[in-house]
Amino acid sequence: MQEIPAKTSPIAKNPFQLICHKFKSDLAVPNVTGIGDVLMYTRLVEEVAMRCGRPIDLLTGPIQPTDDVGTVEDEEPFPIWRGNPFVGKILNLADLSPESMSLVNSSHEQHCHFGHIISNICAEYGVAPRLIRPSLFLTEEECREALLKLSGLPRPVLCLHPYGTSSPKPGHPWHEDEWHHVLSALPAEMSVVEVGIHGRENKGFATKRFRTTLRQMMALVWASDMFLGFDSSVAHVATAFSKPAMVLWDPIRKSEIDTEPGMGPVAFSRWSYPQNKNLMLLGESPGEIRRIVLNWINDIVRSIGAQY
Repeated sequence: MQEIPAKTSPIAKNPFQLICHKFKSDLAVPNVTGIGDVLMYTRLVEEVAMRCGRPIDLLTGPIQPTDDVGTVEDEEPFPIWRGNPFVGKILNLADLSPESMSLVNSSHEQHCHFGHIISNICAEYGVAPRLIRPSLFLTEEECREALLKLSGLPRPVLCLHPYGTSSPKPGHPWHEDEWHHVLSALPAEMSVVEVGIHGRENKGFATKRFRTTLRQMMALVWASDMFLGFDSSVAHVATAFSKPAMVLWDPIRKSEIDTEPGMGPVAFSRWSYPQNKNLMLLGESPGEIRRIVLNWINDIVRSIGAQY
């Protein structure tokens, strides 16, 4: 594997390096519509910047929300990268060369499947990730705003995201019913903040909600004490901020939506984080997962209380 050259280094044979040389940049990364997909490249950017010893110039495109995956309307074009000290300048490859952007995006589904997706991506550039989690940054103003939004809520605060592209369909116990059971059994001294795409993700739960941009949602996750939800972009955000996180996985749904036949079963090993509490929704007895969820929440609440 070849190391990523500096902008002044000789051109390597990697086609992305040729693209970078053409536009006088360091690295080209996809702008695929899944927010979680884009987050997977933030670790690569940090590692390359550390290797270069400077912020790097990045070729990518604006996020492109779709009906199934995305965020609020009128979102800023590069919300994943704003505030990132490892990024010096962002060049909009989608405008500079749409065909080059398509080439970069087509690489996303071609990574090897032997390890976590972050490790797989980094390995192709000869980089070993120091951490298996996204590299995500907020501004001081964003953090303060989020804390003020939650300031009237009793602590600890649970951030809830009972949605996701691969989450269970209607009729499954964890589409709605089990969430009602969990929410009704939470400790009285805690609060629940629910995040979701405005106008598309709302199951009518008795939770606190705010209309947010993607960046504001990230800040609410940061300002919360713990995270609970399905495998989704929000779970990646919680992991980026090292929040205690419990993530529920529906492997049947994952297999249904996976673009490569037979690759659904390996999604868990490629996308889950060992530092999180990961639970499979597959063949459990009634109420079994719910009891595990509530025990985990109570353990986190007790651990937070023991710190004071």
